[in-house]
Amino acid sequence: MGSKKTIFHPPFKPTYFLLHSVLFIMTLFWLMSLYGLVFGLAIGLPAYIVFLIFLLSLVGSNINIPLFYMKSYRPIITARVVRMYFWDFVIPEVDWKEQKTLISVNLGGCVIPVILSLYLILYIIVNQLGIYALIMWLIALIINSLLIYSVARPVEGVGIVTPALLPPLFTVLVSEFFIIFLPVKYVFAFIYSLGTLSSLIGADLLNLRKIPKLGAPMASIGGAGIFDGIFLNGLFSVMFALF
Repeated sequence: MGSKKTIFHPPFKPTYFLLHSVLFIMTLFWLMSLYGLVFGLAIGLPAYIVFLIFLLSLVGSNINIPLFYMKSYRPIITARVVRMYFWDFVIPEVDWKEQKTLISVNLGGCVIPVILSLYLILYIIVNQLGIYALIMWLIALIINSLLIYSVARPVEGVGIVTPALLPPLFTVLVSEFFIIFLPVKYVFAFIYSLGTLSSLIGADLLNLRKIPKLGAPMASIGGAGIFDGIFLNGLFSVMFALF
């Protein structure tokens, strides 16, 4: 069945990833003086913790943790990059022997934001409304996950994709029906955790059965790292709510 060692797998070509990383870090320092501080205060975390989470997520974007294999219904399509006269040509190749897809989870694009989300919702439950807050959050999670699932589409060679701004918009609209029962200081933590985990469920987990039809050698949950929908939906949801 092949090796299941942790995979160092940048979501982009090294040169592009380096460029994205530099731009991200430069933007992050700017955000730390403006949005980073506001975001941290909104979800109840110090700004330096927000910075550390973002930085760890950036580094973790390169790491995929293997989970299990799924039998592929189609021949596995891989890609070989051929450079000619400073141009990169992507040549698709078909592997007729390896009829399986490795399911993995990205450290920066899934594991870290999900851990943060679970911490925030537990913080709300323990410090505020107990089981009542949990019931409200679970109802909101089910509704939002189904809405995101309705717009998620499997794309061959890419994975499961969603419109960029619809999931955070859904999250804010769904949250409006529940946050009226919460003190203001817990509102953004509620929205962030809802946006992150509903993206994980609605876009990835509920579409897991469609992965074997894509003919991909590996499918990574949160595989685009800090540019993945799981990571960005939580951030964008809070941004929409702030404005």
